[in-house]
Amino acid sequence: MNIFSIIIVSVIVSVLAVLIKQNNPAYSVLLIVLFVVIITTVGINYLFDLTGRITESVGRISYAPEFLKILLKAIVICVLSDLASNICKDSGNGSLSVCIDVVIRIILLSLTLPIVEKLVEIIQGLFNL
Repeated sequence: MNIFSIIIVSVIVSVLAVLIKQNNPAYSVLLIVLFVVIITTVGINYLFDLTGRITESVGRISYAPEFLKILLKAIVICVLSDLASNICKDSGNGSLSVCIDVVIRIILLSLTLPIVEKLVEIIQGLFNL
């Protein structure tokens, strides 16, 4: 599925959801959730392909696989938390959306700390030459 088909189908689903919402709001939400699951599945398939390519590209660096895992986890966390945050925001729970954003940022900071530590170690090694 390419980007243009995703955009076209997204617009169609959005218009259908608005039309259905007038008569039956529950079906409108169900349509949106179903479409989000389908699009997320498509995105995950692309992510798996991308992971394989990145792994091949950075395979020469000794500590790359460890950091690649961290970065891919961070990407997945960002995408899923953004999705959850936007769903909360759209359903009228703005404070819950902000809470999700803050907590996820803290989790991402703790998750990526080994990368920052290695970067500091590399910079210190450069200055000690």
